[in-house]
Amino acid sequence: MRRTGNLVKFAFASVYLSIAMNVSLASAGECTPKHALKTITPGTLTIVTQLFPPFDVLDGDHSLAGVEGDILMPFAKQECLKVVTVVVDGSSAIQYILTGRGDIAAASWFRTAARAKVVGISDPLYLDQMAIYSKDGLTRVSQLEGKSVGSVQGYNWVGDLQKVLGDNLKLYPNPVALANDLAAGRVSIGVDSYGTGLFAQKKGGYAGLQIKVSEPDQRVRATVNSAQIGFLYSKDNEDLGKALNEYIQNMHLSGAIKRIFTEHGLDPQGAVPGPSRLIQ
Repeated sequence: MRRTGNLVKFAFASVYLSIAMNVSLASAGECTPKHALKTITPGTLTIVTQLFPPFDVLDGDHSLAGVEGDILMPFAKQECLKVVTVVVDGSSAIQYILTGRGDIAAASWFRTAARAKVVGISDPLYLDQMAIYSKDGLTRVSQLEGKSVGSVQGYNWVGDLQKVLGDNLKLYPNPVALANDLAAGRVSIGVDSYGTGLFAQKKGGYAGLQIKVSEPDQRVRATVNSAQIGFLYSKDNEDLGKALNEYIQNMHLSGAIKRIFTEHGLDPQGAVPGPSRLIQ
């Protein structure tokens, strides 16, 4: 998952376990894979995910959709793999990779140095942009000082915001709790992810609030270098990692990920992650 702690997703009251299969579009005899990849089940790409709209959702036949589904499904097609999607909670996903029950973990995973010690992490897909949720359309961290502000535990900007805002920053266990207090007026401003906020607004959430990407502020590192997102895979499957990175590079060069962002109503600049880096 993108955060460092467990997260309850906006559009779902609970996280559940689900397994769904997306039938491949071509049989093995009709399809030549671009790479000779080994997967835990031959001919199948098992994707472990969490429900994190608009980045990771299930479509009508329960296959992976959203931003990351739109990135991964063509990859599976080029490798002649049918897809099995396994939806788990955040605490289980990496264990699925480590214990050989999943090939790839998708769900807006932060590219962190600690995580890179235990699993492979693909090249960056996009950025997790810190956004300010306010009635007045605030865009600067300095505008938050002296005001009642809420954010979510485990986000990569929380430590820096605590130094800037002190006791004026209230932390919540998940975005739903933050959204409820914003709606009730118990906090006046929220700090959360830009993409998930836009998605929630389209579903009727955050009425009366403007959601703006924060301008850079050297005191809050996440506003200067937003967290990069990648897919996770087993360190034992280097060929899969190489194939993913080649594919991701081509997607960036062609502008495909920017187009996917635009199709999902997101800022296409968020799909320009820049050179690879890890959160230390």
